[in-house]
Parts: sequence; C-alpha cells; structure tokens
Amino acid sequence: MSTTPAVPAVPATPLLDVRDLRVEYRSRGRRTVAAVRSVDLQVAAGEVVALVGESGSGKSSAVRGIMQLIRPAGGEVRFDGQDLTTLGRKELRRARRDMQMVFQDPFSSLDPAMTVAEIIAEPLMVHTDQDRKQRRASVVEMLELVGLRREHADRYPHEFSGGQRQRIAIARALILRPRLVIADEAVSALDVSSQNQVLQLLQSLIAELGIACLFITHDLAVVRSIADRVAVMYLGRLVEQQRTEDLFDHPEHPYTQALLSAALVADPRVQRTRRRTRLEGELPDPANPPAGCVFSTRCPLAIDVCHEVAPPMRPVAGGGQAACHLVEPA
Repeated sequence: MSTTPAVPAVPATPLLDVRDLRVEYRSRGRRTVAAVRSVDLQVAAGEVVALVGESGSGKSSAVRGIMQLIRPAGGEVRFDGQDLTTLGRKELRRARRDMQMVFQDPFSSLDPAMTVAEIIAEPLMVHTDQDRKQRRASVVEMLELVGLRREHADRYPHEFSGGQRQRIAIARALILRPRLVIADEAVSALDVSSQNQVLQLLQSLIAELGIACLFITHDLAVVRSIADRVAVMYLGRLVEQQRTEDLFDHPEHPYTQALLSAALVADPRVQRTRRRTRLEGELPDPANPPAGCVFSTRCPLAIDVCHEVAPPMRPVAGGGQAACHLVEPA
C-alpha cells in the first residue's frame, strides 16, 4: 500500500530564501533597535508559509526587509536565486514584478480618488506596455477572478465593503501574475464572515495560479486551512518552524503552545473546558532584549540556562525546528 510522501518542513529549492536577515531602526535617542535578528525563512514555489506572532514581534519589519522597502542591516534575501539586497533601484523594480503585496487595511491601501479599474491597472502601466484596451480586458478578467463584476470597474473604493475592497487589493496584487504574494495581515481588519471569504478566495487563487504566498498574521487560528508550513516569530527571532498539521498537533516551543491555547475554538463546550497557557507580562523592549532566550522573561517553563544562553534552532520530529533548551531534538 503506497502512502503520500510528507511535505518537507523546509523546501529543498526555495523560490524565496531568506538567510540571517537583520533589520534595524534608529530610535529618537539614536539607539539601535534590532527589530529582526538572524531570521532564516524559505518559501517554495506554490507553497503557502504563514509567519505568525503577536504585535511587535517583528513580522512587518521582516516583510519590509524581504521586499527591500527598507534595506536590511545584514543577511541575504534571494528570490529565484538572485540576492535582492545587492540590486539597484531599477533592477529591484524589475524583480518586484514577480513579488507583490496585499496590505492590512483595505480602507487606506486603495487610493479613494482612483476608480477600481485605475487601481488594478496601475501595476500594468508600470511594468508592461499594454495599451488601454488591453489593460481594461485584463482588469475585467481579474475582477471576475476575485468574485467581482465588470461593472465594478468604474466605481470608487468608498462604494464597497471591507471584504470587497480587499478583493480589489488582491486583484491589484495578482494582475501581473506574480510568482510570490506577501499578504501582510490581509484579513485582520475584516469581520469574521469577510475573513473567511477572503481566506477561501486566497486559497483558491493560490492553488489555481500556482503562486507562492508568505502569509503574515498574529492569529494562528486563521492559518490552519491555508498554510503548508508555519513559522512562529517572537521579539525579532523565529522560535519554531513546522508543517502546519504538526505544529497544531504537537507544538514544541512554549510560545507556540501559548498562542495555540489563546486561539478560539468553534465548539463552545471545548472552548470552555480547554486548558490555556497564560503569558505574564508584556513583550520586552526590542531595544533592550533579555539575555539568553528572548522568551525567557515570560516563559512559564524557563530554567536558569534560558536566562543565560540563547538556544539554537534544533530539529524536531517531522522535520521542523524549534529554538528551546527544553525541546528534545529529533
């Protein structure tokens, strides 16, 4: 009897290959704040990887570094083998044709003075030589692909609901048929019903178009149905990476366990009786991180070594990795 081979926890030939990424900011007092520290992350063609962590964990800073919206302080960001950190402005512009973003807030990410057709067609004007008739045909095709109608093309963003606006944002991101889409908290500003609809849309489009996706969220509950793998981030570092099923069934890092325990469960009886891990205190100041493990100040399982030595990423069962002194290596 044959079995389906397991999905590898880290792809052998990634489309996006991030190595030792470091992103820093200068504070008002001229202190250096390390928002992202030594992050390794890979996304294969056609794969969906969720980057998860609470607000302030460094997820959006990592995205800005990956997209070169800010220049990283160190590390490599290879897209299809090309290191984006070495590219000039013109070369980077060409590379971004294959890397598009869907932003968090559909109310502020769309220009209110532009029609839907103008918004969606803008990337075509920047990156292609299509004429007006060709652009219009491409816009109509994309509108229908995201579940809107051709007559919506000449309306303005304020005439649409939040979920519809995010569909417009998705259409704009996909109009160039990119190879990678980065969705930065793309459903967090929507109500639950709209969240589910947009997630289902993204899932179907990713599968239909064969697009890789880096899905950024603070909510582990929304990634179970869409992501192949999950990377968990805390205070600028990745603390765990696993295949989605393995992470939900056997979370290794105490921070991942706490995030999962905080996620809502659809069954109210299960929700009332399930055990929860409550984290004490607030996320530490990134400008003054704790010594040793970055999670040691809030971890209910921390021992002496956790406050003294930063744990390396260690392999765990199933092919994943976790940065914790208490994890038994595979």
